[in-house]
Amino acid sequence: MKKKPDYINDNLWKLLLKLSVPSILGMMVISINGLVDIFYTSYFIGTEAFTGISLLFPLMLIVTSVTVFVAAGSASVLSRAIGSSQNEIQRKIIPNMMALSLIGAAIVTIPGIIFSKEIVSVLGISEELFTYALEYYQIYILGALFSIYGLSANGLIRAEGKIEQAMRFTLISVILNLLLTPIFIGIFNMGVAGAAWSSIAAMFIYSLLTSLYFIRGKATFHTGRFRIKLEYKILKNVLSIGFSAFSMQLSNLFRQFLLFRLVVLYGTLEAMAFFNAAFRLFTFLAIPLLGLYQSMQPVIGINYGANKPHRCLKGVSVYRLAGIVLGIAMIIPVLIFPETIINIMLPNKALNETEIFNVRMIMGILLVIPISSSSIILFQSIGEAKLATLLPVGRQLFLFAPIILLMTKYFGIEGIYYGLALENVLYALVLWTISRKILQRITLLRAGL
Repeated sequence: MKKKPDYINDNLWKLLLKLSVPSILGMMVISINGLVDIFYTSYFIGTEAFTGISLLFPLMLIVTSVTVFVAAGSASVLSRAIGSSQNEIQRKIIPNMMALSLIGAAIVTIPGIIFSKEIVSVLGISEELFTYALEYYQIYILGALFSIYGLSANGLIRAEGKIEQAMRFTLISVILNLLLTPIFIGIFNMGVAGAAWSSIAAMFIYSLLTSLYFIRGKATFHTGRFRIKLEYKILKNVLSIGFSAFSMQLSNLFRQFLLFRLVVLYGTLEAMAFFNAAFRLFTFLAIPLLGLYQSMQPVIGINYGANKPHRCLKGVSVYRLAGIVLGIAMIIPVLIFPETIINIMLPNKALNETEIFNVRMIMGILLVIPISSSSIILFQSIGEAKLATLLPVGRQLFLFAPIILLMTKYFGIEGIYYGLALENVLYALVLWTISRKILQRITLLRAGL
């Protein structure tokens, strides 16, 4: 029988490897899933369809924001309840998560169906791209419930430490999407709508598998009855942490909306296509780092709940170093073969010197993500909801917006690349300083000094 990870006593490096490898693989699978629609539309339909769907990214972040609101709050409360052996709290997690998923899905789906044209038109894209974007969005929004519930339920599996199991469900969903998308687009001639329908079908299966996992009693924590109910005893705590994650995503929505509006404003069709390809590549490579830090959440949360402040401090250092090493490993191929990799999304695209420099500069941001991501996960894991809320919001208002607007004013679309690099470095420095003080404080408080 495989030994379960001991979050309190196991060596942190061994624990990181045991938890992060399946978590990173799982997130890479999710990342590949996110590229499936883009890849197939580029090859089967064309650059216009690729660009039109890519420009929907800010709108897709609305569903992502609701998902992390439910998932992050539920996972944080669960990991701390496991660490402090609060069985009653554990039993309330799933019913509360299901109720919040339904409410969140209704909030984004109903307006999305009724006002789809108005919502997509906010992006300000040209008529030739608008047709593709609208067709995809009108189908995509119908599957919001499966995305919100499926990812939130899977997050609970990760929070209990069974990351390999969570990855298996994700892998099945992605394989299904990989198989269905070319069939719907290429064989059934459904166009971009086929890509959207295949994603919905895959997320439905994903949600079904996670539900069966809990119903059959496979979880290691006390799940209670599998039902839909708002549990007011834990609701405030879930909402508090969830709101911090939601605020981070909501501020990211503002960020992406402004970013993509500037791309449309300053870029030609060719420049927009290149930016979307570079941005998708960056997102693809950043997601494994996020997978690494998802595995950090139960380590910090459980040790904090068990009154192990020094282990929390060491855990943050270990995860940061691992993230930097992983980031270096991922950007090396892009630095050496930028054109070959971009051609995966934009076939036969010849990059000029400026484009090669820009894609390399964007990839360099991966080296500072470990500092910022680990800090936010730390704040969420120890219940610092206000801090985890205010910092992401302040980032967009006081760092990103002024820098990106100033850079594009003087450098045009090239300023987007310069602004992104500068803003990420400054944000990482701010979070490193604050997280250092927080770790020093909790060490002293828990030691009774």
